[in-house]
Amino acid sequence: MKKMLFMLLLMMAVSGVLIASGAAFGAVNVKEGKWNSNEMQVTALDKATLIAGNEYIFEYSTDSNQVPSNVTWIIVNNEDGTQNTYFGNPVKISFGSAGNYNITVKEGNNVVYSLNNVKVHEGPLGMSLALIGAGIAVGASGMGAAIGVGIAGASGASAIAEDANRFKTAFIFQAFPQTQGIYGLLIGILILMYTGAFSGGLNPATDIPVGAGLIAIGAGLSVGIAGLSAIGQGIVAGTGIGVTRKQGTLGKAVVFTVLPETQAIYGLLVAILLLQGMNAIIHNNTMGASYALAMGVAAVGIGLGMGLSGITAIGQGIAASSGSAATAQKPKAFASSMIFAVLPETQSIYALLAAIIVIMSMGLMSGTLPPMAPSQAILVGIGVIGIGFAVGLAGISGIGQGITAGAGAAAYVKNPSTRTRSIVLSVMSETYAIFGLLIAILIMLALGVL
Repeated sequence: MKKMLFMLLLMMAVSGVLIASGAAFGAVNVKEGKWNSNEMQVTALDKATLIAGNEYIFEYSTDSNQVPSNVTWIIVNNEDGTQNTYFGNPVKISFGSAGNYNITVKEGNNVVYSLNNVKVHEGPLGMSLALIGAGIAVGASGMGAAIGVGIAGASGASAIAEDANRFKTAFIFQAFPQTQGIYGLLIGILILMYTGAFSGGLNPATDIPVGAGLIAIGAGLSVGIAGLSAIGQGIVAGTGIGVTRKQGTLGKAVVFTVLPETQAIYGLLVAILLLQGMNAIIHNNTMGASYALAMGVAAVGIGLGMGLSGITAIGQGIAASSGSAATAQKPKAFASSMIFAVLPETQSIYALLAAIIVIMSMGLMSGTLPPMAPSQAILVGIGVIGIGFAVGLAGISGIGQGITAGAGAAAYVKNPSTRTRSIVLSVMSETYAIFGLLIAILIMLALGVL
């Protein structure tokens, strides 16, 4: 009798330990839609792949395969301690965010099932957004590069029609606008590497936060739209092919041709900085989804601002083209022509300044936001889109400035005394970019990121 009592107490003690440690008595099955199929599948909870935001049907059954109805489900998020309670069996359950959860099942007042650290995945949405970012980076920059290369190539074809020996020079100048496409390709490859896309990472268990995917889109916008600067570079490269018929003009023509690429380099720089933050978020298992989302939305704003402002390179290409032609006609006009050529670049510098401030203030390089509530962080991220539109769209004013600056460079050759007045006329178009920068600064102050 004593031996039987001892065994009974021992079994009760072991059962208590097992329940406390997360062991399961009976079974919980999960019914969900099958990946890449319209079919439904039933999987044991400890083997199921759970995705944040999806809805699942949980069903508890006893060891004797009975399905009791008086069941309470307690779902606890290990990261923030939030608890949700569901009643019934079976029951529909969804998880608001990714992370590890403790799941306890009670029949009446008795704990009949307990499983700790059930992983809920981010799902493939973040990866899908990152793939869009890679596509934007390569597609937009490739479009700009192809147009620029085409403009330069047309001038090259005309040049070699007159003198076949000028093919080498034409080929060199035509190569300049190609670099924007290379920048976009580089960012696209980095996005695929950081997200593990090369290894076929798009599956239900993909843990790329949505915020990281949005950062990839921001990086793609930055380098992709800024890649349209190749159009301006193609314009000045085409002029360079023409003016190099004259001896001693090659070096100066190359200098003018390089100028519109600066905007693409700015876009590349910001994209690389953003990708450092994306990589940090992917490997930061402690960051909440709301904070990652806030950083991702902010990155989209930064990318828009930097990318759109890069279109000012078309204006710079027009000005540099006129400057290259003016210098070939009058070598002493080089310094003045350079002044006219660099004026339209300031719009991109404004956008770069705004991007750096936001990146540093919001910890986008380190993947660490300053202390703020999750809801506040998301609102700040949305507000940054306003900053991007302010400096980005207003930055396109560089096209108008480039048209005036190009005319000023041509006028200087005819009459050197017009330089100062032509510069004043060229600066007028920049006023609107300054307005955009002013509003961006005021938005930063309102958001508390400056």
